[in-house]
Amino acid sequence: MTIKITDLGSLAALAKEHGMVKRVACVAAHEAHALESSILAKREGLIKSILIGDEKVIVELLVAAGESPDDYTIIATENNAESVRKAVELVKAGEVDFLIKGILETGELMAGLLDKENGIRKPDAIVCPVALMQSPLYHKIFALADVGITLYPDVDKKIKIMNNCIWMMNRIGVDEPKVALLSGVEKVNPKMQDTVDNDAIKQKYLAGEIGGCIIEGPISLDLAIDKEAAVVKGYSSPVAGEADVLIVPDMVSGNLLIKGIGFFGQMMSADLIIGLEVPVVFGSRGGPVEGKLRSIALAVLVTD
Repeated sequence: MTIKITDLGSLAALAKEHGMVKRVACVAAHEAHALESSILAKREGLIKSILIGDEKVIVELLVAAGESPDDYTIIATENNAESVRKAVELVKAGEVDFLIKGILETGELMAGLLDKENGIRKPDAIVCPVALMQSPLYHKIFALADVGITLYPDVDKKIKIMNNCIWMMNRIGVDEPKVALLSGVEKVNPKMQDTVDNDAIKQKYLAGEIGGCIIEGPISLDLAIDKEAAVVKGYSSPVAGEADVLIVPDMVSGNLLIKGIGFFGQMMSADLIIGLEVPVVFGSRGGPVEGKLRSIALAVLVTD
């Protein structure tokens, strides 16, 4: 079921309104901050929670938070690697709808999830974080990727990253998202590989090889989100000032962009790792619990 989402601040309320309760495993849940968002989501009636990790610590944390351990399924493990293996087993058995990253490094989690023999990567998909973002200065929610995994995506990888974002936008009610393939300039420059790659993707789109979206690129960030800038520069495109999806040239620029606009612009976001058999809520271990709760609510809304 596709649900139209127009306000990230109301994700939890929207999920509750539609009576959605999903089965979720928190991987390495034995730390107060990592466990907090799972507790809040459970209290909101959004999830049935499976907690994987040090059982003794998890029980102590639940009691300290005023929760009954009997209301949770706890799977005891000796270390983080075993916690990840248990999470993979639950996914393969169809017993969880998505995962939450607990108190472990993202790389440690992804190593197990992407294991060539026992992992849960979707066939022919690329795994990447997709950030769904909302700003009081922009008139719509938009998706941003890749901000954390693929260092320098080539044409094929960038198309797959774009497809993850399109899937996300489709799931929140945007049928034909406008995609901006970001570069520092709008013209192809052989010395700037991202402009060459972005033009190659656009040519595939114009040739009818890519559908379900409207693509522009290479295009600068200001033209993608600011109609007035496009008018001033004489730039005409249906994507100009209307972008639903921003695809960055590389991981470093994406990481800087999302952290920069989050810190300086006070932008609201919900973040999921896409491309696995189930989404993963992966917010920073030290990030605000409100952001993690938004991401959990988003996962509830976009999973079947």
